[in-house]
Amino acid sequence: MANDKTLFEVIENERKAVKKYKPELLEMPEFMSKNLKYDFFEWQKSALENFVIFDRTSKLKDFPDIKNRPTHLLFNMATGAGKTMMMAALILYYFEKGYRHFLFFVNQNNIVDKTENNFIDPTHAKFLFTEKILQGDTVIPIRKVETFSQYSDGIEIKFTSIQKLYNDIHIQRENQTTLADLNELNLVMLGDEAHHLNAQTKGKKQGELELEKEMNDRTSHAEIELKGWEHMVLEFLLNKDGNPSQNVLLEFTATLPENADVQQKYADKIITKFGLKEFLQKGYTKEINLVSSTLGKKERVLHALLFAWYRHQIALKYGIANFKPVMLFRSKTIDESKADYLAFLNWVENVQADDFSFLTTFSTSLNDSDNANEQGKTRTEQALKFMRDNKFEFVHLADWVKQNYQKHNVIITNSETNKNKKEKTDSETEKLLNNLEAADNPIRAIFTVDRLTEGWDVLNLFDIVRLYEGQNGGGSNKKSGKTAAATVSEKQLIGRGVRYFPFAFEDKQPNKRKFDNDMQHELRILEELFYYTHDEQSRYITELKNELRKDGYLPEKDDDKVLATFKLKSEFADNKDFRELLIWANKKIPNPNAKANNADSLKKADPRTLSFQVHGKLLQETQFTADENDEKARQIGTQNNFTKTIEMSEMEWHIFNKALHIKGKNSQSLFHFDRLQSKLNIQNRNELQNNLLKDWQIEFLGLEQDKQINPDDKLAGCLKILEMVEKHLNESDMPFIGTKEFTPKKLWEIFGTAKQKWVKKDDVKTAIAMQNDWYVMDNFAGTSLEEALIQFISERLGDLKSQYDVHLIRNEEVFKLNNFSDGEGFMPDFILLLKDKQKSSSNGVDGFLHYQIFIEPKGGHLVENDSWKNAFLKAITAEYGTDKILQKDTPHYRLIGLPFFTDNQENGEFTESFPLGEASLEK
Repeated sequence: MANDKTLFEVIENERKAVKKYKPELLEMPEFMSKNLKYDFFEWQKSALENFVIFDRTSKLKDFPDIKNRPTHLLFNMATGAGKTMMMAALILYYFEKGYRHFLFFVNQNNIVDKTENNFIDPTHAKFLFTEKILQGDTVIPIRKVETFSQYSDGIEIKFTSIQKLYNDIHIQRENQTTLADLNELNLVMLGDEAHHLNAQTKGKKQGELELEKEMNDRTSHAEIELKGWEHMVLEFLLNKDGNPSQNVLLEFTATLPENADVQQKYADKIITKFGLKEFLQKGYTKEINLVSSTLGKKERVLHALLFAWYRHQIALKYGIANFKPVMLFRSKTIDESKADYLAFLNWVENVQADDFSFLTTFSTSLNDSDNANEQGKTRTEQALKFMRDNKFEFVHLADWVKQNYQKHNVIITNSETNKNKKEKTDSETEKLLNNLEAADNPIRAIFTVDRLTEGWDVLNLFDIVRLYEGQNGGGSNKKSGKTAAATVSEKQLIGRGVRYFPFAFEDKQPNKRKFDNDMQHELRILEELFYYTHDEQSRYITELKNELRKDGYLPEKDDDKVLATFKLKSEFADNKDFRELLIWANKKIPNPNAKANNADSLKKADPRTLSFQVHGKLLQETQFTADENDEKARQIGTQNNFTKTIEMSEMEWHIFNKALHIKGKNSQSLFHFDRLQSKLNIQNRNELQNNLLKDWQIEFLGLEQDKQINPDDKLAGCLKILEMVEKHLNESDMPFIGTKEFTPKKLWEIFGTAKQKWVKKDDVKTAIAMQNDWYVMDNFAGTSLEEALIQFISERLGDLKSQYDVHLIRNEEVFKLNNFSDGEGFMPDFILLLKDKQKSSSNGVDGFLHYQIFIEPKGGHLVENDSWKNAFLKAITAEYGTDKILQKDTPHYRLIGLPFFTDNQENGEFTESFPLGEASLEK
């Protein structure tokens, strides 16, 4: 490499610049996005944008040779971040570029089997494509193959392990792929779990290769990696043994070795980095709860079963359908795993209420901790309190265990027919393990050694019980300072379990943690992965925590976070008048005018003209604006040709209807008639063409002198128009609104319950709360900007108190407003309550005016992205800030939203508007 820059750094900087100045260059191909079942997460979108920049760039000055060799890239993404979805997207991307043959390989057969279902089986719950992959009017087949056909009308994928691929190529058999066959094709190779595939770099010197020797279950990992990866994949397949090659190699891994040679080797290949630490911080994983105790093996198992029951009950209470918590029991050896499996079946078959009696004195057996990730004792107390409050007895728990953990509900990952020393599962077991979330999958408990540390996707694993005792290290490990391999393996297993189980609650995002700031909420138990260990002196748990910290599973220090409690100060909690103050909020409701607004927006859409090049030339679309560059592009396209414009109301009905039919083939399309009806309230398709789209038009470019347009060009133009319509509706559709009507609750109903949450230790400033008698809560934890706001108010307190009673409430995510225009939820950080000291008349009633003032501190880097909140706050002031009465029977309340309080030195707009918005400006 010619410089110290990495490809990732160069591309990432390029993406940020392109996003700012030419965002249209980052648009994903429609064929790709339309044929995937799921939308991209933001980090997947960023990764694809990086890839698109690389692929569409003809030359990179920092890497002058990179475009002169076959594409070889690596996607470094955390477990659970959606690597397989990325593969599906890239398969579609390369298919559209003309590639038809895709080779998927990995180092484990079980990963191969799991991935097949995701790509090939439309009935599988985790299938990643839409039911039909469509390119225009053509259905694109996707097939699993053993040998590639030379000419394919669809996507062909060969799934294999690195060992099998090596044997296929080097050991001649009938009807098998040969190297010569592969070298005749343009291949896209997808290498999963790529951190296993770097032996040549990790090792020092390599001996001569015995290429004719077959690989099997006894072949060492080093030999598999050296022969299979470095020799076969890189030399023979990617580079075609030095011959010209258009092949592509895309690697995917969550864990790239930290070895300096590996890092150097991949400096010009890593296209994206989204590590576990970033993934955890985004909130799309479970939090880890390490439950350390001195309980014996049976009691540890029963303790875990208590939580399985508790989660089940909580899911029932909140109406979470098809919820089935899965638990995993890890043994040290295959023989121990078999014995533990049989013991478990015996325990649950004969379980009695008395078996759970140890839970009444559990506190002496559970290791206590103030650490955010060691809350076993606290959670056990919550589960037992739930039992008491809901009149459950241990007999109910025992009956539930008997019913739900029968033999057909329990699985062991070692096949009964396996005679090897390694764990090996049969195909039926693999199917069950790879589809644990399915409603018809009976499995609730899994016994394993280390079969499931990699390549296993599971969302509903909530409990991992380590059945053996003692440290993994000792001896040579202590001397070398290296972590024991078993501890690393345990970390990997935890990595499989932290994947989040999505569930709906209110209007929160289903696949993201919802209760980081409400740790006492009952549903928080569905956002945590419990790992149970026996640990007399906490030595093992210390070793495990150190290993988990390396990858970002846990904070750097145990005391980085503290559990802080926020409640009303006693002088406010005990004051009846204060408790009964009214706090006003609006509601989110379905938009009653959504259909009419959608229909009206189509009539008024701008632009409504599509520029379309005919005669089989590359189709181009120009949306005309006042921008002279767009106009210039149109003139260049028509300089030596004739044009003709057709309005949609003039388009032949059968052509327009065929375009609707083609678009409707995609299962996610807007153009199924029932969806069109629900969006636009139309009664038939004619209404769409002849009313809503009657003024939309296509300008056909490149016509001959007779200006005749053939039907195929008209159809293609209609398809493009419908794409514009769908994009417009997706952008303009507002299915919800926030009501203009605000309704009150007593302050005590909203802020009367103490709130607990884990916060950064350095953010806790209790003194701020205690030193300001007008600050309502008894604790404060916030940013420097939030501290600055309190200081701002404090400096103006004299003037405020001369006119008002003054109280400031910190909203610890318990109070929400809803944006008028789209119903988007918004929780302002602070509510300033001002009460006039002099009575006044409102609506013919004398009383003290109350001002409820919403304040939102906002860092400068967030102002633009959250501008809608700023607009909403100002809209509240316009609606209710001066003389408009909220309710006739409560005429003395006013609502005010202030502009953002920012880290701008002057904070001019906020200062001018403080405290009463427009009323302050008028003074």
